[in-house]
Amino acid sequence: MIKRKRFGQHFLIDESVAKGIVNSANLSGNETVVEIGPGRGILTSKLAGSSKRVIAVEVDRQLCRLLKRSLSFCNNITIINANALNYNYKEIAERFKVVSNLPYNISTPLIMKLLENRDNITEMVLMFQREVADRIVAEPGIKSYGTLSILIQYYADAVKLMDVDRKAFRPIPRVDSSVIRITPRKEPLVKVMNENLFFNIVKTSFAHRRKIIRNNLKSMNFSDEFLEQILRETGINPSRRGETLSISEFANIANFLSAQ
Repeated sequence: MIKRKRFGQHFLIDESVAKGIVNSANLSGNETVVEIGPGRGILTSKLAGSSKRVIAVEVDRQLCRLLKRSLSFCNNITIINANALNYNYKEIAERFKVVSNLPYNISTPLIMKLLENRDNITEMVLMFQREVADRIVAEPGIKSYGTLSILIQYYADAVKLMDVDRKAFRPIPRVDSSVIRITPRKEPLVKVMNENLFFNIVKTSFAHRRKIIRNNLKSMNFSDEFLEQILRETGINPSRRGETLSISEFANIANFLSAQ
């Protein structure tokens, strides 16, 4: 058994889970699919049978060699030895879907990298550590709702498709997983005048989760009077916590400040 814990990989071995993931991608046979971290290829071969072309991005050279041998019968698979965080997805000429069991240790920066390339991506069906998946799809008022929820939901629609038991992997991880469909939006969920300011407000509001919104925003060096004006004008009770605010309410704060 080849183990690649240094790359954060836990290999999916459950055929029924692999089939469920591929079925969830709703492939018509004409798409290009990018798979990140193909491991031993349990998804790769199934994707190749349901799509026009599969581009498998694998950081581990030894696994790349193994894949090229074991999948040599598939003439529509391209195996690329590269770090998915550094790979230039704009090199892919056509729009594509991403279907992957993401390596746990880079899943969060990797989804942000993919969202940077969202104009070229039609849909993503991705497996995450369950805790991360819950954060991605969380709504206001739920404990797992936070900065990651807003960062992703601002740019894309995210829906949980299924949970996956840790026993579906080798080596067995310490946590369970979940599969999510992420569909990039044509336009962001809300209109903001200044995206950098919007995301700065979001991050500041969750900096200390137990603090109320008023106290967290104090760190942005607003005067007490101006801070009261911001919350009054945007209709937000200053005693609320950041986790109760909708994305629209964060946008209202950012747009009010941008207009000053």
